[in-house]
Amino acid sequence: MNKQQLIASMSRQLQQSQRQTKMELEQVLASIKQALIEGEKVFLPQFGTFELSYRLPQIARHPQTGASIEVEGQNVPRIKFSPNLKAALNPKAL
Repeated sequence: MNKQQLIASMSRQLQQSQRQTKMELEQVLASIKQALIEGEKVFLPQFGTFELSYRLPQIARHPQTGASIEVEGQNVPRIKFSPNLKAALNPKAL
């Protein structure tokens, strides 16, 4: 499912225009992005937690020359899915 398909699905479920749904979805995504920029965790019950993780600087090898290069440390966004979502995706066989 891509973004446009998600908007269409949400629009049908909410019984509102796709234009309004797109604006609302854009606002949710912008709010999550801003919270991550500010270093906050975003917890969505029944779905998961968005947070930043710091990747330490490391030494890597250039694939063509084999020379060692230093890769700077950086913040990486991560999502940890809730146990409820994982259980819904992988129901236990009875």
